[in-house]
Amino acid sequence: MLRTSLLLLVIATIGSVQAQAVRRKHLLMSVGGGIGVLNVYSDRRDIAVEGLGSGAFRAAFGYAVADRWSLGVHYDRIGSAWHNGGLDRLHMTTYLLSIAYRPWVSDRSAVELEFAFGAMAASLFPNETRLPYTTTGGAAEFGVRYIGMMSGTIGAFVALDHATSSSNELVLEGGLVNPDGVKSRIQWNSPRLTAGMVVRF
Repeated sequence: MLRTSLLLLVIATIGSVQAQAVRRKHLLMSVGGGIGVLNVYSDRRDIAVEGLGSGAFRAAFGYAVADRWSLGVHYDRIGSAWHNGGLDRLHMTTYLLSIAYRPWVSDRSAVELEFAFGAMAASLFPNETRLPYTTTGGAAEFGVRYIGMMSGTIGAFVALDHATSSSNELVLEGGLVNPDGVKSRIQWNSPRLTAGMVVRF
């Protein structure tokens, strides 16, 4: 009787692990879009802006190294074709390595907490010229994502993320952006809400 009970317990445990929405050795690919807010800080007052509504694109790849943990890469792009100062348009792109932890996992859904860090690139297009101001530097991001699986392979996600950049020098074709030779710097951050599709392998 004891052996039978132990066997049933093991089978039930295996079944519950196999039914998890995300488990060890799963590869999750996701892509989606949404909206965000872009805050840009600079000594150039014609560039600085707070609360700028923006569009957002998100793509991520994550490999579950354990039932609760994943490692992956994260690509984001946020930008706007409108600016209330001296810019015609602007966009920021991040290329990040990510660590995700799932505090809650059920058979068809999961919640992920994610921290990511890496590089970023920004392009800002002034009104009076076709050549953009550019900058590169570091970036970090943290967020939370809800994943719901609609089948064994296809699912959907909703994510809330916040990214921030380091303070970096603005350049124009590798040179200074100011005619008087004074260096200008830029730093930005962006909270955003995105949603899209998940593919699980």
